Amino acid sequence: MAGAEPTSRSLTYVGIFAVALSTLMLEVLLTRITSVIAWYHLAFFVISLAMLGMTAGAVAVFLLPGVFTDEKVPERLGQSALAFAATTPVAIGLAMAIPLLPIDGLMDFFALLAYGGALAVPFALGGITLTLALTRAGLPASIAYGVDLCGAALGCALVIPLLDALDAASAALVAAAVGAVGALCFGLARGPAGRRQLGSGVALSVALVGLGLSNASAEFPPLRPAWVKAAPEDPEGFEYVGWNTYSRVSVDKTIEVPPHMWAGSRLMPLELREPTPQRAIKIDGAAATMMFEHGDELDRHGHIDWDITSFAHQLRPDGPAAIIGVGGGRDVLVAAHFGHTPIVGVELNDLIVELHTEVMADYSRLTQIPGVELVSDEARSHMSREQRRFSVITMSLIDTWASTGAGSYSLSENGLYTVEAWQVFVDRLEDDGIYTVSRWYHPKSPGETARMLALGLEVLWRRGVEDPHQHLVLLQNFNVATLLLSPTPLSERDIDKMQKAAVAKGFTMLATPRRGPLHDGPLKQLWALDSQDALWAWTRSQALDLTPPTDDRPFFFNTLKPDTWLAHPEAVDELDVAFLGNLQATQTLVYATLVSLLLTLITVIGPLLARRRELRELGGRDLAAATAYFALIGLGFMFVEIGLLSRLNVFLGHPTIALAVLLGGIILFTGIGSLASVKLPLERGGKLARLYPIAPFILVVSAVLASGPLTQAFVGGSMAARVLVGILTVAVPALGMGLGFPLGLRLVQRRRQLDGGPELGPWLWGINGAAGVCASGLALGCSMVWGVPVTLAVGAGCYLLLLGCTWHLGR
Repeated sequence: MAGAEPTSRSLTYVGIFAVALSTLMLEVLLTRITSVIAWYHLAFFVISLAMLGMTAGAVAVFLLPGVFTDEKVPERLGQSALAFAATTPVAIGLAMAIPLLPIDGLMDFFALLAYGGALAVPFALGGITLTLALTRAGLPASIAYGVDLCGAALGCALVIPLLDALDAASAALVAAAVGAVGALCFGLARGPAGRRQLGSGVALSVALVGLGLSNASAEFPPLRPAWVKAAPEDPEGFEYVGWNTYSRVSVDKTIEVPPHMWAGSRLMPLELREPTPQRAIKIDGAAATMMFEHGDELDRHGHIDWDITSFAHQLRPDGPAAIIGVGGGRDVLVAAHFGHTPIVGVELNDLIVELHTEVMADYSRLTQIPGVELVSDEARSHMSREQRRFSVITMSLIDTWASTGAGSYSLSENGLYTVEAWQVFVDRLEDDGIYTVSRWYHPKSPGETARMLALGLEVLWRRGVEDPHQHLVLLQNFNVATLLLSPTPLSERDIDKMQKAAVAKGFTMLATPRRGPLHDGPLKQLWALDSQDALWAWTRSQALDLTPPTDDRPFFFNTLKPDTWLAHPEAVDELDVAFLGNLQATQTLVYATLVSLLLTLITVIGPLLARRRELRELGGRDLAAATAYFALIGLGFMFVEIGLLSRLNVFLGHPTIALAVLLGGIILFTGIGSLASVKLPLERGGKLARLYPIAPFILVVSAVLASGPLTQAFVGGSMAARVLVGILTVAVPALGMGLGFPLGLRLVQRRRQLDGGPELGPWLWGINGAAGVCASGLALGCSMVWGVPVTLAVGAGCYLLLLGCTWHLGR
């Protein structure tokens, strides 16, 4: 490789490791921060823009050969790493100071670009560092790239304890300090010539750690989100704030107002409307629930019986009960008020469980109610292992709108709204038990309600039920609909009791075993369907995608079809409950992908025009083959990664474990594959050089084919068993995918030595990164429309297409 070698290779590798670790940690932390400041779909857009900064850094190295001459590369490594660490706090501060609004006009879009641009600055500088290290530092590409990926994999793991100890902004300062350590190592690698960088690296790393710790220990942290969901935030209004890799949980100070209801009855007695002490729990500043004071004093909370989400207890008022999503404890109080015991509350978010068991145990007192058990676990995984059966299982309005660290478009609740998940929950019911789910209702276009009903019908048909309508009740009050599903037909006595209770509470009976919806519209058409085939045909024909979500397409909330992706936002809002933003989320994904494609096009054309005379020496075919090669491995890697993450996120359940095991595992084993690639002697014999893509293709296909049966076989296993299956599933394809970048770089370098031409390494690294950014949106869109198996097939196909490139480059 071209470039001047640093004095110490080992220290240079440590520097690469540190900078890669720091950039990955920063990416995850910015996903969390942006999900708090904006909405999860905007977080995806912003992070895409920020990660394009890495590509910009690579292109800068290619376009400015005079700045990055061979003899200056060791010095530039330290300078760019130091600049990366120094600009990170500034970028974080700017991001937290900019209010982000939904994109309703051009100026909102420019504000979003400015936000993403601010975050892109440190990533661009980090991109310069890693581009120089991988392509210009005279290091073996396989080892340098492997070290880079191993550092990034460790960053996935380290961000978890860091967020347990610090808030995201403070953690970002500590992550930047690791980047400064990288600069320190690059300075040491230069020997005496690097003393200045050495001193600067030490000073900056110490300062950043000190700032991070002092910010975290402050009562009101100076560096914090100033705006949350377009509204100014006052930290003095909080009783508690906690962070983890998939949420920020905040609890407001106590207020005394009429009890908060999801959809309370208009017939509720006046004495139950009296103000009562309560605290708002918010996830990422948006998804809110109320914690009522002293839950063990059940007589104080009679109002909860008048909420439509509590209706199932009118039919099954006793026996064991399970709650999916404890939140503020409302559903636990309802079950206790009716007399259920035991009451098992399963809550994914350990911070919320800690509120009830430790932090605010004296206020909540849920655990002082006899028979109440609170479990910190993913509900589907827990219910797969649960041996008890329940008379009522409740899942009321479970949505967080919070981006997980494993991917800014990944919602932790996706796996709860699939056919396979509901089958698990129904299997845990007593023979006459009731599974009840509540979702938002829009009278003119009941998207979520209709999809919920379709999901219930599909589950019953898969269980062999001839007439599922005898097992279902659908009620509605204001903008909430509640579905009741029983594994056995509801009795005449049940229906009489339900009708009497619904009239007493003032709830509308949308559909019962005795009659379907009275008003014409989607719900009436849906209820009239008499077969599974008719269900799928009808749901596919609607303006919104109302097909029952499965584990292969676990996107309950994203119902927008491709033919309306580019429709005007106002027209989209009319299709469902606008405040949810789920349809806007899909549109934003499309816009983000289009912008990424446009920027990638600029990335390709700009450098070609700027250095077109030199590139002519390389030859058009060689250039096209090299460009296609690095674009394909970027696309293929992301399609496989996102496909496996979508499938295995549901399997593992917990987003923190998904971050450490899946995302970290894919990156780690890709790094190991890169390190192993040095053993492949491409220079001896053209066949190996031309045919090696068959290896990653076979490994990817093998993992894809095995992942389905493996996850089905171990879905009810222990977490340790599922983690091992998850690691094995991602390790096999990742080892093959790790061969791509270093072997491709060696092939291109050999062509350059034979035919002449400019050093393409930095530009090809940029192409690879830009293609990966584009692929993140393309792969998600593919999964939403055609399902995860198609996404994985496209990823495998990209590696097969590499044969055309290697056939030319390996001549």
